[in-house]
Amino acid sequence: MTRLTDHSGGYLCAGAKLRFVGEYPFDAEPVDFMICDYPAAGAGRCNFALYCVSGYHAGSLEYVFPQEAQAEEARAISTKWLAENWQKKVYNGCSAENVTVLL
Repeated sequence: MTRLTDHSGGYLCAGAKLRFVGEYPFDAEPVDFMICDYPAAGAGRCNFALYCVSGYHAGSLEYVFPQEAQAEEARAISTKWLAENWQKKVYNGCSAENVTVLL
């Protein structure tokens, strides 16, 4: 387990989990999001999304990644993009420093 901001891999593939302490409306502590394939993303989006996989919201689509989140070196999400945009675009209830990556 490493923090998102310290992850050295450069990218996260489908199946990677992101764990954090959430705020309302998430009832589970901790909250787990998982990067999943999402082929129906549409124009301007890459084929990945985040699903909640814990608590009452398990199975809910939480975020569809834009094309600029796609890693250049692999079919995956850029950890740099994710860390820089965590609060602005993905989830504003905690900072990227408080997100743990589970592979």
